[in-house]
This record gives sequence, C-alpha cells and structure tokens, in this order.
Amino acid sequence: MVGHTKKKEAVPIFYGRKAKEEEMETVLEDTEVFACIVDSCIGWMRKDFAADDLLCPMCGSEMMPEIRVLPKI
Repeated sequence: MVGHTKKKEAVPIFYGRKAKEEEMETVLEDTEVFACIVDSCIGWMRKDFAADDLLCPMCGSEMMPEIRVLPKI
C-alpha cells in the first residue's frame, strides 16, 4: 500500500469514581480572613496565610478582618 496511511481510531478512557463511603465530606467552618477594603476588589486571604504588611495581594490596598464560612483545611 503505497501512499496510504492507516487511520487510528479514538480509544475511550474511563475514570473510576471513589466509592461513596470513601468520598471526603466537605467540612465548613467559621474562618478568620482579611478582606480588601476596596469595594471593587475581591481580594482576601485566610488569617493563617496573611502577609505581615496586611496589604491586598490584588490591588495593594489595606485589608480588614472578617469571618467567612470556608472549607476546613
């Protein structure tokens, strides 16, 4: 067969799901965070990961403490 190439077919790939009893349940808890004071900015960070200068990582403005319900890490 000169000039002919064999066409390869797509092979389906299946991914298994964990059994229902093995799935991790998301635990939500009140978490201390620092949020940007600028209304148009959505920057915030958990208190545990906040920088010492407490400036917004997105716009550089000041941040104020607040409580949010977030997944436990």
